[in-house]
Amino acid sequence: MKLMSPWRTLQEERKILIATRKTIIRVVKLFLILLLATVLRLYLLGSLPAGFHRDEAFLGYNAYSILKTGRDMNGNFLPLHLRSFINSPAGYSYLAIPPVAMFGLNEFSVRLPSAVFGIATILVTYFLVFELFKSYRLALISSFLLAISPWHINLSRTAIENVVVVFLITVGCLLFLRKRFILAFMSFSISMLLYQAPRAFLPFFVPLLIFLGAKSHIRTNIVRFLIFIILPIAFILASPALSLRLRTVGIPASGNVQLTAEEAIREDGVRGVKPIFSRIFHNKPLGFAGQFLENYFSHFSYAFLFTDKGLPERYRIPGAPLIYLIELPLLIIGAVTLINKRSWESKLLLGWILIAPVGSSLAFDDVPNLQRTLLAFPALSIIAAIGLEKILKFRNFVTISYCVSLIAFLHAYYIHLPVHRTLYRHEGYKELVAQVQKRKNQFTSFVITNRETAPTVFFLFYNKYDPAKFIAETRELPGDDRDRTSFDNYVFTTEECPIRLVKKDGIQTITGSPGTLYANFGTCEDVPGAITLSTVKRGDSSAVFKLVIIDEQRKMQEDRPESKSF
Repeated sequence: MKLMSPWRTLQEERKILIATRKTIIRVVKLFLILLLATVLRLYLLGSLPAGFHRDEAFLGYNAYSILKTGRDMNGNFLPLHLRSFINSPAGYSYLAIPPVAMFGLNEFSVRLPSAVFGIATILVTYFLVFELFKSYRLALISSFLLAISPWHINLSRTAIENVVVVFLITVGCLLFLRKRFILAFMSFSISMLLYQAPRAFLPFFVPLLIFLGAKSHIRTNIVRFLIFIILPIAFILASPALSLRLRTVGIPASGNVQLTAEEAIREDGVRGVKPIFSRIFHNKPLGFAGQFLENYFSHFSYAFLFTDKGLPERYRIPGAPLIYLIELPLLIIGAVTLINKRSWESKLLLGWILIAPVGSSLAFDDVPNLQRTLLAFPALSIIAAIGLEKILKFRNFVTISYCVSLIAFLHAYYIHLPVHRTLYRHEGYKELVAQVQKRKNQFTSFVITNRETAPTVFFLFYNKYDPAKFIAETRELPGDDRDRTSFDNYVFTTEECPIRLVKKDGIQTITGSPGTLYANFGTCEDVPGAITLSTVKRGDSSAVFKLVIIDEQRKMQEDRPESKSF
C-alpha cells in the first residue's frame, strides 16, 4: 500500500480550498443578484405602478372569491377559466390565493405572485445557462442582466400571467435538458393554464427543443408533445367559450384585411381588371400573411425595443426602453457569436427569440406587444450576456453604461410613471370607492358612470365584498359578463353624466333624484341645481369623477306646477 506524500496531500487540500472559495464567491454573487432583483421588484409594489388596472382587480377578486367560496365570481366551482374575464385562464388567481389569505385583498397581495416568480426566474436562468454552456461566469452575467432588465422588472411588478409563464417555460427547458422529460412537459402544459401566449409559442418551441436537446429520445418526446401540448390546444380551439379570446383579438376579427382586399378589387374593377385576375393579388390568405409579417417584424424594431413605444399603453414607462441601449451591441455580438458556433445551444436560443413574437403577431390589437412577447426571456438576457462576455476588457465602460441606464430607468419609473398617463391603469377607482364608502350610510343608492372602464370589480375588490353574497345576487342575471353588473345598492350606468340638464316638455330640468349619490365622469360640466361633494383626481391632477347630489330645495322648486308653467 502506497502512502500519500505530505506534499501531494497539501496540494489536494489547497485545490479543495480554492474550489470551496470559488463556490462561496459564486453563491455570494448569486445571492446579491437575487437581493437586487428582489428590491427592484418588491419596493413599493402595492403603490407602483400607480393605479390598479381592472385586469389585476379581476384576477385578485376571483382569487378572493375562490378562497372564500371555492367558486369564482360567476359561481363556477374551482374553474380552470374565468368566465367573467373573457374565459381567460384562471391559473394566476389560484397563485394569488396564498398572499391574499396572508395579507388580505389588496394591490400588494395580487401583484406578489408575479414579483416572486419574476425573482425565481432569475435563479432558474442561472442553472439553465450553466446546463447549456457549463460556465459559471456566463450564468452569473445572464442572471444579472435579467435581474436589471427594464422589461422584466416592469411586468414583474404587475399582476400578470406572463411572468409566471416565463418561469414555467424556463423551468421546463432546464428539466428537459436534464432529461426529466415528464416534469418538463408538465411545466410546459401548466403554463397554458395561465395565459394564451404559450398556446401559440409552445407548438413551435417544444419541437425545436426535442430535435436539438434530446436527439436520443425523439419518438417518446413527440408522443409526450402530442399529449401534453397539442391535445389541450386542440380542445381549447374546439371550444367556442375557451377560444373566445383568440377569436376576438385575432387578425381576422378586425375585418381590416377583408376591407382592404375588397377596396383593391373595386379599384381593379374600375380599371377593367377581370375578377379572376384581381382575386390572385387581393385575397384573404395574402392579406392575413401580410398583416402577420408586418406585426411580426414590428417586434424587432428599434422603436419597440429601445424606446417607450411598446404596447399596451398601461405598461409604457415614459422615456424608458424595454432593453437598455447599451445592450444593442451586446445582442448583436452575442447573436453573431451564436451563429458562428452553429451548435445546438446556439440554434435553441436564436430559435427561442424568433418564435417568441408569433402569438402576438396573430393579434390585431396592441401590436407590437411587450406583454405577449415577454416569452423572449430569458433567451434575450443570455444572448446579451454572451456578447458582454466577449468585450469584458471594456468592463469599465460597460459598467458605467449599465449604471447610468439603470438609474435613468428607475428615475422614469419612480418619478415620472406615477403621474404619466395613469388613466390607462385606471387610477382613481380606489379613491372613488373610498369616497363612496365614506358616505355609505347617507344615501339609499349610488349611481356610477362606467365611462372610464368597468366599475363593478373595483367596488367588489376595494370593499372586499362578500363573494357568496355577490354570487347569490347575480346568479339569475343573463350572460357571463360581470364588468358592469349592478349589485347591492350600486347601480352602474352607461351614461357619462348621470346628473345633467335635459329638456322635458320644453322645460330644462335636471336628471336624478334626491337621496342618491351620483358619480359623474370628470369631464362632465357642473350642473345648476346639483351640488358637487368632491372630485376624484389622478396623480397628474386631472379629474376622473365628480361625486354629485341633487340640491333638494332647487329640485322641489322645479317640481312645483307654478314653476313649470312659468
